[in-house]
Amino acid sequence: MLDRPLDCTFEQPRAEPPPVAVGAYGLTMRYFSMGWRHRYLFITVALGIFLLGTVAVLSLKRSFMAPATVVVTTHVVDPMAQSSDASQSIEDDEPATQSALIASRDVAALVLKELPPPPAPVSHNWHHFLCEHGVRLGCAAGTEAASNSADVIDRQIDGLLASVTVEPVPRSRILTVTAKADTGERAAAVANAFVTNYQKLALNQQRSDLQREAEWLDDRTAALRQRWLEAEGAASAYNVQHALVNTTGGSPLVEHQISDMAVSLGQAQTRYAAAQARVSTLKAAIQSGDPQTLLSLGEQPLVVAAATALMQEESQRAQKSASFGPNHPDVIAFDKQIASSRANLAAATRRALLSINGELASARADVDQLTSDLDRLRVQSGKQSGAQAEYRTLDQESQSARSIYEAFLERAKQLTDRVALLQPPIMFVSHAAVPATATFPNRKKLMMGVIVLALVGGVGAVALRIFFSSGFTDLDEFRGFGGMPLLAVFPRIQAGRKKSPVDLMRDHPFSMPAEAVRQLGAQLSMASGGSRNGDARIVAITSALPGDGKMTLASWLAAATEEAGETALVIDTDFSRRVGLDRNKAGGSLGLSDVLQGKVAARNVIVRDQSRGCDVMSAGTPRGYIFDRAEISQLQDLFRDLSRSYRVIVLVTPPLGVTAGGLSMASVADQTLFVCRWGRTSRETTAACIERLRLYGARLSGFVVTGTDSGSFNLLCGAQLTRQETRLIAHRRQA
Repeated sequence: MLDRPLDCTFEQPRAEPPPVAVGAYGLTMRYFSMGWRHRYLFITVALGIFLLGTVAVLSLKRSFMAPATVVVTTHVVDPMAQSSDASQSIEDDEPATQSALIASRDVAALVLKELPPPPAPVSHNWHHFLCEHGVRLGCAAGTEAASNSADVIDRQIDGLLASVTVEPVPRSRILTVTAKADTGERAAAVANAFVTNYQKLALNQQRSDLQREAEWLDDRTAALRQRWLEAEGAASAYNVQHALVNTTGGSPLVEHQISDMAVSLGQAQTRYAAAQARVSTLKAAIQSGDPQTLLSLGEQPLVVAAATALMQEESQRAQKSASFGPNHPDVIAFDKQIASSRANLAAATRRALLSINGELASARADVDQLTSDLDRLRVQSGKQSGAQAEYRTLDQESQSARSIYEAFLERAKQLTDRVALLQPPIMFVSHAAVPATATFPNRKKLMMGVIVLALVGGVGAVALRIFFSSGFTDLDEFRGFGGMPLLAVFPRIQAGRKKSPVDLMRDHPFSMPAEAVRQLGAQLSMASGGSRNGDARIVAITSALPGDGKMTLASWLAAATEEAGETALVIDTDFSRRVGLDRNKAGGSLGLSDVLQGKVAARNVIVRDQSRGCDVMSAGTPRGYIFDRAEISQLQDLFRDLSRSYRVIVLVTPPLGVTAGGLSMASVADQTLFVCRWGRTSRETTAACIERLRLYGARLSGFVVTGTDSGSFNLLCGAQLTRQETRLIAHRRQA
């Protein structure tokens, strides 16, 4: 059937040409052209990501952050205190302790009272409308009572504390209080409110401690004043009763002894009263359980040291618990250490109480002893001076009571003066100002990120599209594919601008498609070998899929051949369809299949197609394809007969991916062009078709690519153009 046995050795595939060196400009232009072919995919993906990102950025809830700066103050030296703390400096853990106290729940509760959270916006939907008009099904009952419950308040406090951060600046006494809120005004107000409310709370605590001490001093002062008045009244009454004179003059030795003994008794009573005051203070501190109260006992260094150690451990435990949680091993170890410190503090307090009780007992014993001695001297003085000695005794008691009263009164005055020295533990350095812009989201940076993400997404979509594409996406892939060269590249003809070959040759004789057609015709003429069918040269145009532009290419080749002064005939050999060349008004329903069956002569079915500018023969009546040797010989005889009138016969074969009829047609042709649609025909299908064509003995001349982009179209068949060539082509197009 093929004029040679099927088991003969076919021509070996041509060796692939060596790769062409591509510079940076060429490589850039290649990738740019590949991306430009998928520009609509890039624009769609990039625009979609940009729109979605823009909506997401604009829908982000805005938040404002306002920082306030405070400083931890040092204690003001009390000039009236018994132990001066002029050399006392701030401790290392004091900023951290103050930070934890500022961000406490008590302070947050005060801030919530001052700045209640804004009410949630009411959603006016159909459910809300039904609830307002009496339809209570599914409506929440008791919302107002629930909002005032302890759980809701606790949640509000937790939410407020979560929006506030207090951070100490390392190696300084500076604290930064930062609040986050939905508005800048509320953020600044919350940050300032935390500082001011903590200051008020700390001052109230200090005033409360001083108030308790002042109340005790007032009670003792009133009792001592009453005792003094009673003693002075008794002395005056005794003086009037016995009509004593010269009560302030000289007296015998026993009277001096009584006077000295009374002074000693007064001193002993003063020590006794002071011991009672310390015992009362220590008991009050033990009852309150506050280590800070114990720090005021300057005369008990062991108690002060134990209380200071306990406060430091509690502060460190609070920091660890806030950072790692209550179940962290370090926090558990601190709990044990705090328990041990509390035990040590309790033991030190008990020892101090025992020590003070010992002093109290000693002072009481001294008072009793001096009282006994004074009584003895009074008896002795009574024997000597009688009523005068008694008066002196009463007068001494009055003086002693007065001195004690004046001492307590002076202490009360000092305590009153200490109120003026009270100051909060922190002071403002700078108040929180209302931020001008939202801290989150930073829309400028986010939109820049969205733009970058959109570009990356578009490029990624194009890269994936190219990577997973089964068709040819680069002209370089045709170079040497299947051992065949790339002969010509034709651009995509836009609808509305499509012209017939005659119109294209006549109106645009120097256009790029016209030049490509002439170049293709010249290559076929130079590469033609011996003809199998007489003097005519038979060119078969085949493809893998329908719609690849075979008929248009055949018309262009025929028109170019006739333009060169030779005759050409286009034959449609696709018997499986009724459409094709028989659409022309000059043609009929008869064609090649009818000629082969002997129904009509070949010259009677050849018509002149004015729109295509060449002679054509339609496929004719649909029928099965030719496969036996007799029919092949009949087809060859027909071509020899037609070669007397035509120098070039172009066969438009059916697509090889649909029917095998194109293989037999290509086997009798002198040259076979394989047409590939740009980005449509897959590599696997193309390789399979080429292998079958070689198996049938077809003389494959090369590839013709149709439907390419204008940027990929040039007469060099895919070779990258230089900058100068690109400028020349652009200038030629404009001309």
